[in-house]
Amino acid sequence: MTMDMVFTYVNGADPAHVAKRSAIGAVSGHWMQSPASGRGIWYNDVGEILFSVRSVLKYMPWIGTIFIVTDEQVPPVDRELLDSGRVRIIDHREIIPAEFRPAFASTIIESFLHRIPGLSEIYLYNNDDFMHGSPIAPDEFRYVLPDGSQRLRLRTVPGILRHLIRTLSDWSPRALPRANPYTAGISNAGGLLHRRCGLPWNSIVSPRHVTQTYRISTAKRIETVLAVELQAARERHIRNHGQLSWGTLAYSLECHWNGAERRPHRPVIAGTAADELFLDFSRCAGPRQMTAAWNRVRASRAKFICLNNIPASEKTTFHSIMVAKGLADPV
Repeated sequence: MTMDMVFTYVNGADPAHVAKRSAIGAVSGHWMQSPASGRGIWYNDVGEILFSVRSVLKYMPWIGTIFIVTDEQVPPVDRELLDSGRVRIIDHREIIPAEFRPAFASTIIESFLHRIPGLSEIYLYNNDDFMHGSPIAPDEFRYVLPDGSQRLRLRTVPGILRHLIRTLSDWSPRALPRANPYTAGISNAGGLLHRRCGLPWNSIVSPRHVTQTYRISTAKRIETVLAVELQAARERHIRNHGQLSWGTLAYSLECHWNGAERRPHRPVIAGTAADELFLDFSRCAGPRQMTAAWNRVRASRAKFICLNNIPASEKTTFHSIMVAKGLADPV
């Protein structure tokens, strides 16, 4: 029962991409993200996808095809993987209708991934800055019942937490900063599930910031049940406070419809083989914090690693550490 892997990729320094982004931001008035703004860091690229793909091949050799979804760009992956068909590039035009392009919000792009031609019924999804540091077995993501049906194992966080943050920030805007679009998207999706699908708030969940697991049939059913709301959300093109978190919709309804198992969270311990390591380099206030962050990456053997917002100035350090961790080539 093969599972494929899907990556999303963007190079925010590409002039064509910058021009598209600026045009949409000017028209929509929502969260325009230019390279000069702090929010432009969302689109940074220091070649993470090269090592992310190699880490999948090294630690998840049972994965079927690796798909990379991008908008008229060529990700820096090993040529032999593309030539062999082990890695396939999927352009937005192949899966996203013209009325919703260009799409710069991950919540929108993720809602179309299940339309990739030839994709396995159960598939995994990584951002281009997700990678792996230890072997991972298929049963981390799904298990088979005696009748042959498959249930998913999902790494989740409660959606109610983000909803409370959003509610408090809206209720007291002078005392608290406004919730960011990520939090707003989870809150919006949770409210929709509560109103339209009757889900209690304690059953609304979101994916953790690690490899995510999805089912094509669940995605198609969501497109039918929530067609009107998805249409409006997809037309937004760019990150904003009205977006819907696709992960929240899919994870909550996968649990509701198919009885998915929620995986327990095991905290990160530096220097050990703990399951997850998440580092946001934009929060490193100076050289000491940056050095400490890289030391954690060197020491970690976490199965699931997210290296978020690596500055362009740290590209050489990042590459050297990835090579030292055994990702010098795709074999």
